[in-house]
Amino acid sequence: MRKLILFLMIAVLLFGYSCGKKPTGPSSKKPTFTIYGAVVKDMNISKDIADFTVLRNDTLFNGAIVKVGNKNIPNSGAGLYDSLFADTTFHVKTAYIDSIIITQDTVTIAFSFTLPDTFYIKPLQDNDSINAGGHSVQVSWTSSANASKYILSLAQDTVTGARLFKTTVGSTDTTITPEAFRNTADLLITGDYWIYVVAYNKSFVSYPEIPFALPTGLPADNITGAKGTMGAGVIARKAKIVVTTASQ
Repeated sequence: MRKLILFLMIAVLLFGYSCGKKPTGPSSKKPTFTIYGAVVKDMNISKDIADFTVLRNDTLFNGAIVKVGNKNIPNSGAGLYDSLFADTTFHVKTAYIDSIIITQDTVTIAFSFTLPDTFYIKPLQDNDSINAGGHSVQVSWTSSANASKYILSLAQDTVTGARLFKTTVGSTDTTITPEAFRNTADLLITGDYWIYVVAYNKSFVSYPEIPFALPTGLPADNITGAKGTMGAGVIARKAKIVVTTASQ
């Protein structure tokens, strides 16, 4: 009798253990996607740019089909889909849909945007374009239809070391402060500086060819069905500031 009871107890324990084991078959968990993308019309190089990075389960992914409208964006490897197009490829004030299609997962991620209109930076005052002593500079530009906001970013040309300046504004003007032309030790950095202004729709992200830095605080995580950020923008023709010493 004792042997029978012991046998039954062992059988119950084994049954409970087998029921508690996790299934060993393939996982049904759906993959996650992260996408960063920008469609850009750059008036400085007379080119349209499409640049996307695609990750599947946090791994760079080369198996997607990426389109802007009906234009295929080629895969360059390492999860990057990008190309330079003629400046007549994407039209201003026109609505487009980015579509990222992953056939192996039967997933399509879509994002709509309207490319803003072209615009220009207004001429600087003479004492601002030749900036003796690195004083503040008021910058203004024409408005761009379909722009959510504007980015102004100051970049250096032949020299480096200045603090520079970058900001996001909802109006068509802003002021570059004197600190932009000085280094962290507050020493004036003379040389050529370029003003870049972007009219963006929904958001704007960095891409390999971008010639300026972006400010923090831009809209992010704006894609339904995926992580990441997408947007579009028009970059006006840049303006130049030459910073000299105060005695010149």
